Amino acid sequence: MLDTNPHFNAINDAFPYIGNRLKLYWGHQEFFSYLHHLLNDTRGGTRKGFPAEVLLALQRLSDDHDEAYPRLLAKTIFGRDR
Repeated sequence: MLDTNPHFNAINDAFPYIGNRLKLYWGHQEFFSYLHHLLNDTRGGTRKGFPAEVLLALQRLSDDHDEAYPRLLAKTIFGRDR
C-alpha cells in the first residue's frame, strides 16, 4: 500500500532512510513513536527541519495511517502513548 501512496513517495524520494523506517513501522504501534520523534526536535535545537513539502507529506501520511489502522489510534489516544 505504501508504494502507491503519494505522501509516502514524497517522503521516500527526499529521505529514503526515513521511508524505510516508515515501511517498517506501518501498521504497528511504533509508527506513532517514530513519527513523534521525526516531528519533534530531540537534538537541543540543532535539527535542521524538513522541507515544507516533506513536513506536509508526513502529516498527511499520519492521517492515512490513522484511517487505515483506527484501532491503533484509539490505543494510542486512550493508552499510555499519548
